[in-house]
Amino acid sequence: MGDEPPPEEDEEQETYAFNYGKDWPAAFGDMGSIMLGGRPTNHTLGPLQQQNILIAAAPYRAPTPRRAGKGKPLPASDYEGEQETTQRKKTQKEAQRLILPKVKEESPDHFIRRLDAHKHAPTALVAPMNEFEAKDDSLFAKRMMAIKETADEEFAENHLILPKGPKEQAAQFEQRLAAAKKQFTIIMPIGAHESPGQWEARLKAAKKSRRIIMPKGEKEPDKGFSMRLEMAASCEWVVHPYDPDTKRQFPAPGGAMTEPAAETEAQYYRRLQACKERTALVFEPGDLRAIEKAIGPEQVHKEEAPPSAAPSAADVAAAAMAESEAENAKTRAAEEEEEKRKAAEKAEAEAAKSEEESMKERLEQMKIKQEEERKRQEEEEAAKGFDMEKINIKTIGFMPLKKLLQERGVPKEQIFGCSNKVALMEVAKKWGDELKIQWTED
Repeated sequence: MGDEPPPEEDEEQETYAFNYGKDWPAAFGDMGSIMLGGRPTNHTLGPLQQQNILIAAAPYRAPTPRRAGKGKPLPASDYEGEQETTQRKKTQKEAQRLILPKVKEESPDHFIRRLDAHKHAPTALVAPMNEFEAKDDSLFAKRMMAIKETADEEFAENHLILPKGPKEQAAQFEQRLAAAKKQFTIIMPIGAHESPGQWEARLKAAKKSRRIIMPKGEKEPDKGFSMRLEMAASCEWVVHPYDPDTKRQFPAPGGAMTEPAAETEAQYYRRLQACKERTALVFEPGDLRAIEKAIGPEQVHKEEAPPSAAPSAADVAAAAMAESEAENAKTRAAEEEEEKRKAAEKAEAEAAKSEEESMKERLEQMKIKQEEERKRQEEEEAAKGFDMEKINIKTIGFMPLKKLLQERGVPKEQIFGCSNKVALMEVAKKWGDELKIQWTED
């Protein structure tokens, strides 16, 4: 299961408008628009039609002297340098599917990695990096590796692995990659309205399904979602999730059209019943006439039979999903608690480290201040070594005065510039108390 490409008549079958909600795979529209020369794609086409647009637009064959080529390399983007364009066109000669130009999220290394994937898996459809993979480029690298690993598989032709989804966690992304490496069927990332348990249930069903399984709808009941997963393996077409928001019209007897109306929950369960019983047909949400034609009119009894004591398969699946979700919630709670504990320990360790560093800094400052105080005291002690000395101006000679001033720190150039005792005394008086001399004339 899951290794068959879509049949050629898909376009005749999936002709109604799909409502992807918040689960629209942007890679479908982005890749298709670039391959079609910038023309916008229709986001209401079914997933198989979206896939077929890419399959039809992507083939490339380099021309040779003996045969004409098919397709032509795509023009450069605003984010692609001249050398990168040259390298892409060189790689394009080895690939059999169009290589998209470099996108804004890709660095030169990312772009080279994508070119390498095209080179090793020449028939694969390779989506560029998106904004969610740009936040963790290791996931982009793993997707490129997965594409290369499927190159020799029977389903390698037109194989597409979608980039990381907006809600998809790294572990969920890797789960999807592991499954995608074993089948042709595209597996969509976890949906905006899916819990981790519901995602795992859809992934399990997707591994057995021949067709894409849409994520859980925003208002889709859990029981209906379980029923849709249960029948996916036997259905030949994509089963649309519950769609109570899109008003649709259908042909009525006499050629008129019905009033626009959205699907009710009761009608949704009738549609699921029709899909289960008539697996080769596809049913648009709200198409009551087609459903009645397929499985007969809805039986309404005044006295309903008592409900069976035995639960249905859908009830069992829903219960199992709920149990799995509860277990996952418990596991996540334990993991979150462990993360909080580790974060608290880390914060405590960082606080202790910060306190230790602060203490070291304070000790260093204290040492510096102590050293400065020691030097200051030494200088004061040194200054105290010179007590005030009484010197008689009349009795001291010129040379002894000259020597005394020199010992007390008067610069030599000031001393030797004096030619007599009077000049020396003028210099001495300028230095004042610093010389520690009390001049007398006794």
